[in-house]
Amino acid sequence: MGWKEILQVTLFILAWVPVGILAGSTLIGTQSTYDWDFSIYNDRYSGLSLFADNIETSGYDVMSIQASMSVVSRYNGSAVIVIMGPVRDFTIDAALVIFTHLMAGGGVLIADDFGSANVSMALLNYLLDSFIPDNTTHGLLSFVNGVLLDLDSYDPQKEPRLPIIRDLRAGLDGGALTAGVSELHLNWASAISPYCLLGRAGIAWTTPRSWCETNITDPEPEPDEYELSGSLPVVGAIDLSATGTSNGGRLVAVSDPSIFNNDMLGRFSDNERFGANIIDWLSDGDTSQPILFCEQLLEIPWWESEFFFGLYLGRVLWLSSLPLGISAVYPLFTTIGIKKYLPDIKKPEVKSVSDVFLRKGQTYFSERMSYYRTEGNYTRVVKMLYRRLRRGIRKAQQWTEYDSKKVWETMQYKDPKLKESEFFRTIARIEEISEDPNIKIKENEMMELFFFMRNIQSHMIDTRKR
Repeated sequence: MGWKEILQVTLFILAWVPVGILAGSTLIGTQSTYDWDFSIYNDRYSGLSLFADNIETSGYDVMSIQASMSVVSRYNGSAVIVIMGPVRDFTIDAALVIFTHLMAGGGVLIADDFGSANVSMALLNYLLDSFIPDNTTHGLLSFVNGVLLDLDSYDPQKEPRLPIIRDLRAGLDGGALTAGVSELHLNWASAISPYCLLGRAGIAWTTPRSWCETNITDPEPEPDEYELSGSLPVVGAIDLSATGTSNGGRLVAVSDPSIFNNDMLGRFSDNERFGANIIDWLSDGDTSQPILFCEQLLEIPWWESEFFFGLYLGRVLWLSSLPLGISAVYPLFTTIGIKKYLPDIKKPEVKSVSDVFLRKGQTYFSERMSYYRTEGNYTRVVKMLYRRLRRGIRKAQQWTEYDSKKVWETMQYKDPKLKESEFFRTIARIEEISEDPNIKIKENEMMELFFFMRNIQSHMIDTRKR
């Protein structure tokens, strides 16, 4: 038996292991406990079971994503994605899923604190930037590092780390999110950067005597010159269709996921009303849209069954996003079609616009990014990003032709930490990948090249916008 046959048998067995464990635990009556924060199955103070129950009471279907966010693509924008307290970085796949979901008119809620999602948002910020006309902000969304303190508005029985937000404003939501809400109670929150697009579209703000304290163990905290202070947004909302993006969706960002947990919802009715308003606005009141909680981004220990299922069922859920219920026969596909996933097999490429189905309101770029995400063709992603970077530099710098040497002459002053040898070596690698579609690269190399190109864009293109 050769190594390919051994690999086929191994993958076939692994495909059925989760099913066997599920069947065995059902037969012996084993029940799992959900103690991790922000899980909709956790009925303790730190869980979101009450929030999920309220949503179901309003007529929506609540579901959880345990493995791959690719399943969202089956709804074609007719769903609401909820990301609560993520502790894991989004994969490229997840970022592109959110991007295509928003482009298809879907709703997204991201509730984060302490900026744990900032790195994950970088790719999403970059992709959406070109679809927001005249965007002069610092990206779509970023959270401020540190714990929010507000000296003029907080729980008097406790401390300024539990702010009470009373400055509520009508933004692009038209006041729908804060309807019937007079105040929001926060618990060890952060803030949204007032320089990003969601920050400028803030609908809930702190008082001027607030700041984000980075030294969270300081018994007597006070703001310093390196910490963001003043009136800061804690909730932002944007409707992409109102910014000129055809069929664009809606995005709400909250800098404290704790306002939705069982403890805060149980004690403060305004928090409960605010949560209901968000779901109604993101779904546009359509109760047929499911509410999808992304629990694979929570801090689930590796020895828990949910982590095991997320790890082994990721490919199954990816296939389940395809029509006709292909995931039901996934083990058979694993055995018969294993060669499709081996590295020596050339994956299909898009040759022209006619090879891509352009849905109404979509662009060629967004459709191709969605296609390459599905195929895992990171070589083409690098080529597209580099091609866009070159066009942007020529336009921003008013060059007739792109020249990497001229780019280096500018970058060596913009970014003194950048080394010449490293710069030209990376540029050479990017051009090599762009010129040879047969090169296979991994996800981590694609991310390194993305951040390298993003650094150049921030210094040579974005600065021109501002």
